[in-house]
Amino acid sequence: MFIFAITNMENRKEQKIRTFEQILLQIAGLSVSQTHKVACIAFKKNFSSISSFGYNGTYPGAPINIETGGEEISLEPGLSGFLHAEDNMVSKFHERDAANHIVFVTLSPCRECTIRLVNAGFKEVYWIEDYRHQEHLEIFDRCGVKYGTIDDYVLAQK
Repeated sequence: MFIFAITNMENRKEQKIRTFEQILLQIAGLSVSQTHKVACIAFKKNFSSISSFGYNGTYPGAPINIETGGEEISLEPGLSGFLHAEDNMVSKFHERDAANHIVFVTLSPCRECTIRLVNAGFKEVYWIEDYRHQEHLEIFDRCGVKYGTIDDYVLAQK
C-alpha cells in the first residue's frame, strides 16, 4: 500500500510537470516570431501557481518589416530585435522568493538571459530544446543553479 502511494505521488508530480510544459508550449504560440517561438514561465516549486510568464517579441502594434515579412528586424539568428522570453518573464515577476520558483523555457537561455535569471535569484531552470550555444551554461554551475532539460528534471524526481 505504501509503495503504491509513493508511485502515485511520483506519477502525480510528473503529471504536473508535463502540464506546466504544455502550458509553456501554449504560451510560446503567442509569439509572432517567424524563426523561434520561445516562452518562459516561473512557477512555485509546489506547482500551486504560475507567478510570471513571457514570450519573445516586440512591442504591441509593432509594424511589419517589409524585408522580413514580420515584426523582426532581421531573420538572422540573434538579430531579430525581439525582447527574449526570459526578459519578459523577469520584468513581470513580482514575487519576493525567486529561489522558491522553477523556471521552464522552451529554448535553453542565451548567455545574457542566463545572467539575467541568475541575477533575478532563480535557482532552477529547465528547458525543452537546447539553444545553439551552450558554453555559457557554466554560469549556472558557478552560481549554484540546477539546470537541464525538462526531461532531466522529470528523471531527477524519480
